[in-house]
Amino acid sequence: MEYYDYLLILFFGSLGAFMSGFLGVGGGMVYIPVADYFLSKAGMSGDMLVKGILANSLFTIFFSGSMSSYQQYKMGNFHPKEIIQTALPGMVSALITAWLIKNGTWYSKPRFNYVFAAMLLVIVVRMFGKKQVNKPIEKVTKPHQYSLTGMAAGVITSLSGLGGGIVMTPVFTDIMQLNIRKATSIANGVIPLFALALGIYNLLDQPKTYVSEWQFGYIVFPIVLPLIAATFLFAPYGVRVAQKTKPTVIRFVFATFASLMLIKLLYEIFTH
Repeated sequence: MEYYDYLLILFFGSLGAFMSGFLGVGGGMVYIPVADYFLSKAGMSGDMLVKGILANSLFTIFFSGSMSSYQQYKMGNFHPKEIIQTALPGMVSALITAWLIKNGTWYSKPRFNYVFAAMLLVIVVRMFGKKQVNKPIEKVTKPHQYSLTGMAAGVITSLSGLGGGIVMTPVFTDIMQLNIRKATSIANGVIPLFALALGIYNLLDQPKTYVSEWQFGYIVFPIVLPLIAATFLFAPYGVRVAQKTKPTVIRFVFATFASLMLIKLLYEIFTH
């Protein structure tokens, strides 16, 4: 890698970290294309590339999600009960899905692209198609709603590398009718727990080939370290900006950003 590669990774890492705090999505929408490009450039391919993308994205998401969640805690917008109710079932489903991916070749790069595109399409339709209505009293929620959301998000996390926030935030706001600031806070708390479980799993995994002398398991540190460095400044900043931003604006930015990622992914699918 050249010096400008590190600068490019740092730039996109800053963008991903900001989006992690601002939208409560973990930053995976940025980290995945970055990991895809640089791991491919390093020589990863086939099902190993898919595993590498997922591993490096989720490893970085642990740090961006942790910083975002800590900032939420400092600002008094922290919901530990809901986080635990969502995270524990999701960690189990995420690890089971990761094990199925590891022990097979069924999850190829084209299939990964289709899953990623489908997730983005659903989010774009939901976020553009329904406006958030802030009510004085939120709808009463039950523990099993958080648990089911967590289980689904855990599976999607392992399949897409997105951290789960791209699923949890719309479910919390559109189905459970939570205020978007509370929804993003819960998602920011759950995401690092998902990423921690999967990060440890991926660090202990042994790929068939290595593309860097600074690679442990599927984690390639020359790629993830600049991404992680950016999280310490820009993830908390994203949280602070979100607290001062109207919910409708947050939803619009969320949907717009997902749309841009979807367009880029569809272009890749159809050109190949």
